[in-house]
Amino acid sequence: MKIQILLLSSLLLLSCSQKEEINTFPFDDFVFSSAGESHDDSMKFTKSDTVYFQKRFPDPIENSYAILKTDDRIKLNKLLQQVNFKKFDSVYEQENLQDGESYLINISNKGKNKWIYLYGHVIPKELDEFIDSLGNIKAKLKFLPTNKIADFGDLKYILPPPPPPMKIESIKK
Repeated sequence: MKIQILLLSSLLLLSCSQKEEINTFPFDDFVFSSAGESHDDSMKFTKSDTVYFQKRFPDPIENSYAILKTDDRIKLNKLLQQVNFKKFDSVYEQENLQDGESYLINISNKGKNKWIYLYGHVIPKELDEFIDSLGNIKAKLKFLPTNKIADFGDLKYILPPPPPPMKIESIKK
């Protein structure tokens, strides 16, 4: 009987020690937006395993969500903890470029926001690699449509300005 209890206890201890710990998500919200000639979208990560996605271009606007698998959640948390976003400027913009790819990273944590706008070929290498890693995580996700509209924060740097009002010719008598 003692041997059985000892074996059972040992087995329980071994199985518990082999579980990989999920690092805590380091922010309240993390929003990554991307825009180019053929797309405009945002992806929102939160402390939960749910990822929200909004495609704004091409029309129609579509909202969806996906659930991060445990392995991908661990990778995402490690990735987010490896990058020191505080050290980066708010704007990296290539001058004299039109129709380039742009990115907006928006981080919310404890009531404070940090955003980084990236446009053109002046993106710091560390952020460029980070963006590629996010793309790899996104490619694995299976997004499902939802009616819920997530708050992606201030997108003024990524969204195009509204068109000017149409000129109306006055009616002459």
